[in-house]
Amino acid sequence: MSAVSNADTRALPYWELVVLIACLMALNSAAIDIFIPALQDIGSALGVPDENQRQLVITAYLLGFGAAQLIFGPLSDRFGRRPILLGGIVLYITASLVAIATPTFEVLLSLRALQGVGAAATRVIAISVVRDTFDGRKMASVMSLVMMVFMAIPVVAPNIGQGSCCSDLGARSSSSSR
Repeated sequence: MSAVSNADTRALPYWELVVLIACLMALNSAAIDIFIPALQDIGSALGVPDENQRQLVITAYLLGFGAAQLIFGPLSDRFGRRPILLGGIVLYITASLVAIATPTFEVLLSLRALQGVGAAATRVIAISVVRDTFDGRKMASVMSLVMMVFMAIPVVAPNIGQGSCCSDLGARSSSSSR
């Protein structure tokens, strides 16, 4: 089979499809791991004294992510991959942007669960596209490449999160010293 969908005559080159699928899968890992270095600051900013409760932002994301996978599979079979994928990405981005200005920890937990719901679409659709497009050894090869990227993200993401925390703290300290 080639990298052409039955409903779409525009073919993506093999490497572009693999990169796209890897990025969609990596979003979930990044959404969890990039957040970890900021837990202390988030808890302090939102007045969460118990360090164990701060970890609920990860749990909320995983609950939304896990539950929504059961829904997005049948929806993408019924309505097509693209609209469900785009809807999930829009939900993820919207929840992320609203979470920036969240007033309370409870609202943040709800928004993280919504992020998980949106990100579930990327995971389900990425795997569905690989199964729709390839079979046999080629499918295994694509999934191996995708999993290589997916496994590298937990190593890189906390460093990105730490870097953004440090740059934000530097910006705060320079603006507060004026």
